[in-house]
Amino acid sequence: MSAENTDQAPVGLSRRGLLKFGVASGSMLLAGQALSANVAAAETGTESASFPVIEHDDFPYPVKPDYKQFHSENNEFVQNHRRNMAKYGQSKPTGIEIDTTQPGFRRFESAMNAAPWSVKRRNTGFSMYCQPNQGEYGWHFKPQGEPYQFESRQLASDVVKRAARLYGADLVGITRQDWRWDYSAHHDFITGENLTWDDFPFKPKSVIVMAFEMDYESLSAGPTQVSSAATAVGYARMQHTAGMLAEFIRGMGHNAVACGNDLGLSVPYAISAGLGESSRMGLLVTYKYGPRVRLAKVYTDLDFFEYDKAKTFGVKSFCERCQRCSDACPSKALSRDEKPTFDAPEGGFQHFHNPGIEKWYADARKCRDYWHESGTDCATCITSCPYNKPDFWQHRMIEKMNSIMPGPLHTFMREMDIWFGFGDTFNTKAVDKFWSPKNRMYDGRA
Repeated sequence: MSAENTDQAPVGLSRRGLLKFGVASGSMLLAGQALSANVAAAETGTESASFPVIEHDDFPYPVKPDYKQFHSENNEFVQNHRRNMAKYGQSKPTGIEIDTTQPGFRRFESAMNAAPWSVKRRNTGFSMYCQPNQGEYGWHFKPQGEPYQFESRQLASDVVKRAARLYGADLVGITRQDWRWDYSAHHDFITGENLTWDDFPFKPKSVIVMAFEMDYESLSAGPTQVSSAATAVGYARMQHTAGMLAEFIRGMGHNAVACGNDLGLSVPYAISAGLGESSRMGLLVTYKYGPRVRLAKVYTDLDFFEYDKAKTFGVKSFCERCQRCSDACPSKALSRDEKPTFDAPEGGFQHFHNPGIEKWYADARKCRDYWHESGTDCATCITSCPYNKPDFWQHRMIEKMNSIMPGPLHTFMREMDIWFGFGDTFNTKAVDKFWSPKNRMYDGRA
């Protein structure tokens, strides 16, 4: 029998596909053995159990003693707006031409992106630029009646989380208020006014953090208006869910203010609330959705909670070896350093950095400038990330491998992600796939 005849691949599976299948199967078997050992250890209570998430009593990344709070006026959205107003007399640069006949930028695709942004701005203004005290994120709402007393801290946490899920949150965690993650002042870039915590209507004690999944197929079409629409929908969902949850807490007689990007730094608060880890992108990477989420918060004076603990599951170690996001970034805004650092790189524009935390520092100005050049919100870093996957059991298995078997295996997993065609950016076929009616039923049958 010839060598060719020994390659008996399943129907529809090429030799290369068979190789991929074999490699993946072997990796999954290896992961399965490691997982079985960890599950057994966890069930018997032995110290070797590490499956698959580690909980931390404190913030899981080092913070310098001289760390300073971030002033919201220094965020790149505000600074970019000022530069454009000074140079062009308007909020966005002129003279940039986008071919509106190409897939991803046609009129119906631009309208799909513009619609949720319009709804968002009508309800919460420019809160995405950290503008405070807007609409559903207003500070003027009052609690109703006497404060309700829960029977236990766990019950309070369960009730608030269940309500958040009902209102539309995909993930929710609760953490203590932490001055390190609150803005030192709250800048309204429209009026130029700076508000302080003395202007805030109450002293916060807890922060409820919610994450909202963004659509996988639309982000796969990035960077286009189709992918940008996923971000816009995320922001529109944020305001409605956070607004309802804050009103729910006020209905129980406690103070509560909803917010998006305003009031404080969402990523470290989400880490503290156990929703995920930091990453090379500077974005939160969640266990289930990877970086494909938007974040909203509710500040409240209710502190009778069983607080969540920060959790890690191998993202930092994986990011050290992966670098798919920095490879994909068209503006070269992401760090290529192997290890995270406490300080931002020397030179360049430093206003948007918040040094003193061990992390990878990105160049927000390069990132933002590319948004204008491309006519999109980019998001290629999210699209390219190996943690950005549909919710298939194979991907959950691989993510467990990342936490159990770190090191050189991460480099192998990065390459396998590329082999299988995940994380492609600037993929023109992805726009067609998003709009394709194949295997879609809109009457509930599929």
